[in-house]
Amino acid sequence: MKIVYKDLKQGVIKVVPEDTDDLWLLHTIIQPGDYVKARTFREIHFGERGSGRSSRIPMVLKIRVESTEFQPFTTRLRIRGVVVEGPEKYGVLGKYHTINLDPGTEVEITKPNGWPHTLLKRLEEATKGPSAIIVAIDYDDYAVALIRGQGIKIVAEGSLHLPGKDDPHREEKLREALVGVTKIVEELVEREAPLVIVVTGPGSVKEQLAELIKVRLGSKAPRIITDSASMGGVAGVYEEVRRGIMRDVLKEAASIYAEEFLERFEKMLSKEPQRVAYTLDDVLRAVEMGAVEEVLVLDELVRHPDPNIREIVDRILREADRTRAKISFISVETPAGLKVKALGGIVAILRYPIS
Repeated sequence: MKIVYKDLKQGVIKVVPEDTDDLWLLHTIIQPGDYVKARTFREIHFGERGSGRSSRIPMVLKIRVESTEFQPFTTRLRIRGVVVEGPEKYGVLGKYHTINLDPGTEVEITKPNGWPHTLLKRLEEATKGPSAIIVAIDYDDYAVALIRGQGIKIVAEGSLHLPGKDDPHREEKLREALVGVTKIVEELVEREAPLVIVVTGPGSVKEQLAELIKVRLGSKAPRIITDSASMGGVAGVYEEVRRGIMRDVLKEAASIYAEEFLERFEKMLSKEPQRVAYTLDDVLRAVEMGAVEEVLVLDELVRHPDPNIREIVDRILREADRTRAKISFISVETPAGLKVKALGGIVAILRYPIS
């Protein structure tokens, strides 16, 4: 989740959901009586209805929320309510409208009575998400940045201050400079536990730095990737982000967690079968007892064509959220997602055994 704008005095927060987890969180946060504003499309009829032409017109509308639901077959959150703000020339005020939220859609949420602390905390926690480190380096400059879903934070930048190419001490000075950059990365890894480190820049210096980071971090090293950029420093960081590799890398976070979750689940299934639950009925029973510690859900369940199944999934997730269980979603298009689907679409690890 990316928080774009926040004015708590007015009860306004503008966010961009980035995946199914974020959409489901908004499904629980957006309540009847709230106001939602977003860019949307509305069917506008010209001339007399039934005889004139019509077009889907893009516009920004603000609605007073009456209900939210996941749309079957799609990763889309539908928010229905009455239009309170919009282009007057189309006569939309007072009419019902449904805003469809997809990952990447910016939405403004206004709570007239202010944001409860618990909801605000959940929203802010969702902005943390998985992190990655980018180091952009050449023979002149370097920059170290922390990347999260909500943006880029430059942690350190500077110059290597290397002597000329003919100086016999150049390689020694380069080694010292790379050790200094590596120490910055080590401290950041210890503090942030990133999913991946991307070392980028022109020439071979990036490979030297990547190898040094790998050696110094040892078993604590996350995945390390080298990539090419035209320059080092802050400009190299932003060039790397624009190339799009970070989006692909961070998308792997859910799959990596799901694989680790299923590994623990399978071990407990064989050794402590009363500490796990799977299938909708069993997980519902476990979560109503307050026994669920973590739950992994196939994302297609929240948009299942059967409204009864969607209702059960919603009950499970709301109860899991109330009892502070960790909730994660996984796509059916991943190997882990296929395993979860074979287990009924939902699996849970329990806090204590139940019969």
